[in-house]
Amino acid sequence: MPREHVVSEASQEVIVREIARCQSRLRAFVRCLLVRRSDVDDVLQNINAVLWEKADEFNQETDFWAWASQIARYKVLNQLRSYGRERLVFDLATVERLADVAEHRLKELDARREALEGCLNKLPPPQRQLIDLRYVDGHAIDRIAETVGRSAGAVRQTLYRIRAVLLECIQRQLSSEGGAS
Repeated sequence: MPREHVVSEASQEVIVREIARCQSRLRAFVRCLLVRRSDVDDVLQNINAVLWEKADEFNQETDFWAWASQIARYKVLNQLRSYGRERLVFDLATVERLADVAEHRLKELDARREALEGCLNKLPPPQRQLIDLRYVDGHAIDRIAETVGRSAGAVRQTLYRIRAVLLECIQRQLSSEGGAS
């Protein structure tokens, strides 16, 4: 008889928040390792189900990503085993090495994303508005120029300068934290 799955309400909130926070990273990790794009969503759904089922086993004093990525690794390996004898499937040792590389790269990406977020928060409001109009809202340069009352060339040049400032800020922040730039 299966045991009843009981997770405290506080643990439920933590697990839901952590699963949501790591979703894009988990998807990227799975996508790096699977041959078929169509399997990514299925495997990701299985990973999420296992994370929920094992929520009571997660120690909140530890790194959620480390725990979740191990579960993801096992689910991906199971999926790859199910491919069976297909000719274009990597052996499991190669997949393990790829998983290690993907995990390392995703950590670097997360550090860059955090640095970018910090650098964006340091921008003066008019510069942040231009960045948001272009990259959050996806507006064309001409539309941004109309919105802010400047020429398209001036907007292009300002965005170029802001991107250069952001890049320098990110590199400085990563090097001060000992991260890769």
